[in-house]
Amino acid sequence: MKRKITLAISLIVLVMVLMVSGCVKNIDVPGSTPVDWSLQAVDGQARVIIGFSGLPDKALIKAFGGEIYAEFGFIKALSAKIPVEAIDGLLRNPHILYIEPNIELYALEEQYLWGMDRVFGDESFVFSTWDISTGEGVKVAILDTGIDESHPDLAGRVAGGEDFTGIGPYSDDNGHGTHVSGTVAAIYSNNIGVYGVAPSASLYAVKVLSSSGSGTLDWIIAGIQWAIDNDIDIINMSLGTSSNMQSLEDACNAAYEAGILIVAAAGNSGNKPGNRNTVEYPGGYASVIAVAASDSNDARATFSSTGPDVELIAPGVSILSTVPGGGYAYYSGTSMASPHVAGVAALVLSANSTLTNVQVRSILQGTAENLGLKMEHQGYGLVRADLAVQAASGSTPPDPDPDPEPGKITVSSISYSLSRNAKHIYISVQLEPVVASASVAIEVYNGSSPYFTGTVTTDTIGVAKFTVVNAPSGTYSTVVTGVTASGYEWDGKYPENSFEK
Repeated sequence: MKRKITLAISLIVLVMVLMVSGCVKNIDVPGSTPVDWSLQAVDGQARVIIGFSGLPDKALIKAFGGEIYAEFGFIKALSAKIPVEAIDGLLRNPHILYIEPNIELYALEEQYLWGMDRVFGDESFVFSTWDISTGEGVKVAILDTGIDESHPDLAGRVAGGEDFTGIGPYSDDNGHGTHVSGTVAAIYSNNIGVYGVAPSASLYAVKVLSSSGSGTLDWIIAGIQWAIDNDIDIINMSLGTSSNMQSLEDACNAAYEAGILIVAAAGNSGNKPGNRNTVEYPGGYASVIAVAASDSNDARATFSSTGPDVELIAPGVSILSTVPGGGYAYYSGTSMASPHVAGVAALVLSANSTLTNVQVRSILQGTAENLGLKMEHQGYGLVRADLAVQAASGSTPPDPDPDPEPGKITVSSISYSLSRNAKHIYISVQLEPVVASASVAIEVYNGSSPYFTGTVTTDTIGVAKFTVVNAPSGTYSTVVTGVTASGYEWDGKYPENSFEK
């Protein structure tokens, strides 16, 4: 089923890293990112997002010399420009919950359609999956740099959109959004170029990033509100920031509560061993599916962010897709992984339109393929279009990882990761086969004697998660002292493991 690419292909490697400076003066909001307002100000004025406990008080902001840019009806916040010296006074007002800088978020990219082979299980499964669903009737909003709707592989796929950058139409003046869109829904039947995961899905170009690949926080929030107002089914955000912003989380939560499934890039801040919590936002929010990137060998891409918030993994290295002007290019990044998941979600929803966003998410989790990677690297595993569509349409998908020894249970892996501030160690113990509500007991050594002991039950994917708080430097190892699971006998084995902090 492979098709010849007749147009010239250029290798484009773009590395975009968001660097937000920071430390917040006189602000105490749980989870907020510290900000040095002197670095945010221009001529003594700062662009901000202001959150209120009730309806936004525009008169109050104007009284402090502020200029209001936008009010968001779906969250209790507004965008404004205010004098830096007014921030302390505004924060003393009991009606104001937070003041956040109107930061910029960036497209998350780093640098043959092998990715489709992985997502569909094998090329031969693509058509059998499309016999059930091609994504028809599903509305996918691409919050990005826009879409080149004149591209021959996207002709007729873009059903509308909006521009929030103030530049003009939602056409793509960067290339990132068009590349993402091709992975979701490039058409197949024109016999040229590439094809997307859900070639009949309807794309909506919500331009929230400028030609530089960046966009302000209020543009992103406005784009999310537009998706809610226009009854969008799925949002893809291949963008992110290391800053945890309350207004952005509120916006994502509101969209999720409105029934929208939100898929986002996990981020490109990972290191080679993948031993730190580096998932970026909005991917790090509970209402958002954070997607990590894999390569053609089913290994985690070394740039891919890691941590307990990673939910799924998808192809993200050397992904060929559409770019403006009718061309094609290879991009790499978690930006390229995220649209694979958004496309599979469109197939699932098209196969069964009665499903809620929560149910679609559960199907994606339950049918993901375990690649044998650490939980913090792959989450539930590799997204699988064929298995997910079978599950959504009522047939029973085959078990991608059958239990080789019924009645026996083993510890298949023990993985470690650090919290973002590197104070705590997260330990994940994976059981095989997957058994929920099993009791797992461990001892953690830092030296010759146990430093930590604990017993917890496994979650729905057979993982027991432990946290060693304020762990000092040293070499850690974990000993499993017991596994109890109804209907199973533990084989008493666990893999060799160690972790150096």
